[in-house]
Parts: sequence; structure tokens; C-alpha cells
Amino acid sequence: MKKLLTVLTVLAVLWQAPAHAGAPRQITWDHLVPAGPPIDDPLADLNQDQRVEIELLASIRARKALGIINDVDEQNEFAIEIEHKLKKEGLDIESRVAAYIKLEAEWRKRNAQMVPELDGQMVRIPGYALPLEFDGTAVEEFLLVPYVGACIHVPPPPKNQTVFVRLKQSYTAESLYEPIWITGRMNVQATTKRLTFFDGQADVHAGYTLDAERIEPYKE
Repeated sequence: MKKLLTVLTVLAVLWQAPAHAGAPRQITWDHLVPAGPPIDDPLADLNQDQRVEIELLASIRARKALGIINDVDEQNEFAIEIEHKLKKEGLDIESRVAAYIKLEAEWRKRNAQMVPELDGQMVRIPGYALPLEFDGTAVEEFLLVPYVGACIHVPPPPKNQTVFVRLKQSYTAESLYEPIWITGRMNVQATTKRLTFFDGQADVHAGYTLDAERIEPYKE
């Protein structure tokens, strides 16, 4: 009798194994970013106004270096005003701007990196469905992004925070800001898509591709 129970137990485990093995791994957007050492913030000791002004100053200087603006441009005049203000506040502008540029370069580098272990995995991830063309009709592909309004009112998320979704069946999105759970097979595959919205178009770069098998309304 004991031997029979052991055999039945083994058979039960073998019967359940395929279903368990195929269960999707639930992930968050943090899982799409490679692990790495923390990055020190060289502007952490500044107040909010000073931080924004250093970032603006770095941006304006970069645009000037590229020839987008010149010495008589209003932005250049604004940069001069920022420099005078920050010098009066006792800040070493050149070292601060250089440190911020280095920080920004490191973030760009990390944001372009994917997690190779995710390639081929069945996953379940929440996000916002952003149709590539939104005209109220069903779509067969869209972008999945981590926060509402991404690519519409703010700059697009980093490459490793944008997922290109392909559907087996058409899906009708009710709005540009629809939160969903999506289940499917993740691939580390870069894609560039032209996003059409109300007042223009833009290219958006996705670092991952998801072949979707199931879409559900988002619930905690």
C-alpha cells in the first residue's frame, strides 16, 4: 500500500509539472534594467532650483556646441544669467556641469542595456498600452510603457523601459492611457517604431519585444 501511494504521488507530480513549468514569471519594470552598483549623484547637495539650473546650463551648452543655437540666441542669454546667479551663490559651475554631464552619460549607458536572462521567458508585466496608431480601432501591436503619458506629454522612456508588443489577436484600446496586465514571451530584441499621436509623430526605441498571449485590465 505504501509503495502504491508513492507511485501515485510521483505520477501526480509529473502530471502537474508541465502546467507549473509553463507558468509566467511576474515581473516589474525594475527587472528590465541590469543590476549594477549605485550611481553617486553629484548634485545631491544642491537645492531644487540649483539642480534644475545646472541641468539647463548643461543642456544649453550642448545645444550651442552642436550649432543649434548661437551667441545671440535667447537661450544663450539665459545661460549667462544662470551662470551669474550660481556664481553669486558660491557654486563652482564648471565642475558641477562636468559632473552632471558624466552622470547623464552613465545613465544613458545603463538605459541602453538589456537583461539577457529575460530572453525567451514567459512573463507577466503591468504597464500602459500605447497604440502606435490610435483611431479607435483594434490594433495588433502597441508599445508597453511604465507610466501614464509616456511619449505623449513627456520624453519617451529609456530603451530598456519600453516594450514592443505583438498580438496574436486584435486588441481594442479604450484610451491612450489604459493600464493592463500582459502575459507573453519576452525577447531581447530592439525595435524602432514610429508613434503617431494627436499633434505629430516620433520614433520610439524599444529594447524588448513581447509576443502577447493574454491581456487583462490592470488590477492590484
